[in-house]
Order: sequence, then C-alpha cells, then structure tokens
Amino acid sequence: MPDNPRNEPEDEKPATRLEARRQAMLEAAAQLFFEVGYERSSVNEIVRRSGGSLTTLYQLFGSKEGLFEVMVQDRCTRILEPLSAADLPAKPPQEALRALGYRFMEVVYCPEVIAVIRTVIGEGAKLTNVAQIYFRNGPDNAIGKLSAYLAELDRTGAAHCPDPAFCAKSYFMLLHNDIFFRVLAGVRPPPDMAEIKAHVDKAVDLFWRAIAVE
Repeated sequence: MPDNPRNEPEDEKPATRLEARRQAMLEAAAQLFFEVGYERSSVNEIVRRSGGSLTTLYQLFGSKEGLFEVMVQDRCTRILEPLSAADLPAKPPQEALRALGYRFMEVVYCPEVIAVIRTVIGEGAKLTNVAQIYFRNGPDNAIGKLSAYLAELDRTGAAHCPDPAFCAKSYFMLLHNDIFFRVLAGVRPPPDMAEIKAHVDKAVDLFWRAIAVE
C-alpha cells in the first residue's frame, strides 16, 4: 500500500496541521488576553487551551509578546474587513458617507473590537510596538480608505477636501463622539441600530456642511 494514498504532496499535511495549530493558539491567546490581560496571561495556559506544545508556540511566534502582536494584527484585519462592503464610489457622496458610518459603527461596537481596544490601551504604554501594530492595521487603515475617497471627491470638484487625511480623521471622530468613549469605559451599553443611524445621520450632515462646495 502506498504511503500517500491520496497523492497529496508530502509537505502539505504537516503545513496544514501547523496552520491549524497556529490558528488555535491565536484563538486561545485572544480569549486569555481579553479575560485577564497580557501580564497575567501565561504561555503555558495558552498551550493548554489550544493544544500543541511550547516548542511550537515559540517556533510560530517567538515569544508571548510576538503572539500578542500577531493576535492584534489578526483581529484588526478581521475587524476592518466589513468596511470594504461600504462600496463608496458607487454611491452619491452623502449616501456613501452614511453607508460607511453605519458599517463603521456596527463594527466598532462589536464586543471583540471593544476587547481589542481595551487590551491595547491597557498594554500599549509597556508594549509600544503592539500599539503601533493596532493603529497601523486598524485606525490608520480605515483613515487611508476614507482619505483616498475624499481626495477623489476633491479632485473632481464634488467636495472641498484639500487635506483628505485630516478630513477623514475628523469624520471618524464625529462618529466616535462621546458615545464610544463611554462604552469603552463601561459606563453605558453600546448603541442599538436606531441610535447608530440617528447619530451617523447627524455626523454626516455636519461633516458634509464642512466639505460641501458652495
């Protein structure tokens, strides 16, 4: 009987197993970091929850700090993926800004997103590279997408945005408003969809008045 009856390349099965182990460790690490914070999380507990071995963990991530960095990067990538569905260029500007605002607010108030941000804030002063990874893959990525859209509006004369990056940051700050920081601090629950829509509509109206061409 042949050793590989399914005719799979010999290196595919180990690679697949290693990737599965990597994902399991990322999930276990995320759960533990969110539960007890970075400092109180141990690599032994992550291995216990995910299976595998310490050797595999260090082979894949180098250290606990390396695992934390990859976890933040992985979560930020997932978090921002829905924003691509806003399909900005296909809509009139105000409608596009509303679509982006609704999607952004839905994403940012997901429990996992709040957990990521709280974790990064809690550990960022000690692990500045982790905070940089979060901003590069999270807020800066979203700002870049909106900046490119606003730059095109300015180029075509549809809006006045001579500094697209500043305008993009200003729009996201209007969306965050006081609500986000109160939710982050745990003093109020996340807004429901009715509150999100009302808030986004007001933010878009105010923002559009600032960039509209007279």
